[in-house]
Amino acid sequence: MADYRNGYAPFPDTMIVSAERSGLNLVRHACEALSGRRTPGKIHLVKEGPLLFHRTHFAGHSGPPMGPFAPLFNPEGTSSYSKAILLLRDPAESFVRAFGKNLLQMKQYCRNIQLFDSFAGKKLLVTYDDLVSGDDSLRTIFKFLGIADTFDSSKLDKIRTDGIEWYNKNQPSGSQTRGDPRLLRAHQAALEPAERQALDIFLRADLGPLASAYLSRWNFG
Repeated sequence: MADYRNGYAPFPDTMIVSAERSGLNLVRHACEALSGRRTPGKIHLVKEGPLLFHRTHFAGHSGPPMGPFAPLFNPEGTSSYSKAILLLRDPAESFVRAFGKNLLQMKQYCRNIQLFDSFAGKKLLVTYDDLVSGDDSLRTIFKFLGIADTFDSSKLDKIRTDGIEWYNKNQPSGSQTRGDPRLLRAHQAALEPAERQALDIFLRADLGPLASAYLSRWNFG
């Protein structure tokens, strides 16, 4: 059996699944700033030590973890993780912001939902909207990761500001929502009605009943 573990021991028990531009950098920045634990990806604040979790932008990746891609399931159908978090953004926003209005690339978004849904361990679904709009989702994530005792809401305003500054320096596109809940639907303004309809048809066809289960809050499915 191939070994799909990476990072310092001990191997983390949690995988975070998210399409790009779905709030993972905010989660990473908060976790590192408050818990002092290292998270995977470009260095934020903590350079050394065991990983708090693994992350992937495509849960259906096959092979060992490579950059932002890692398998939620091993080739044998088992998982090396006992817990999984899905960070989910409005599909219309992801369609524009992360996938350049390419429906074929949206299959990655759908596959993340499908694999997360089939995961047998403990699961937590968090939306980008809730991450941006308040602190409760971050508090829940900390509890799920077993670091609830490090959570400090009094420091989150600065962490959010610092995280946006880090993102602007380290990501070519920079932060466009800038943590402002009023901009949560900003990107989909670029969609023509026909493009929005095509996206809805695609999601219904690819996800089936999971479209309603996961996307109804955004009027899909």
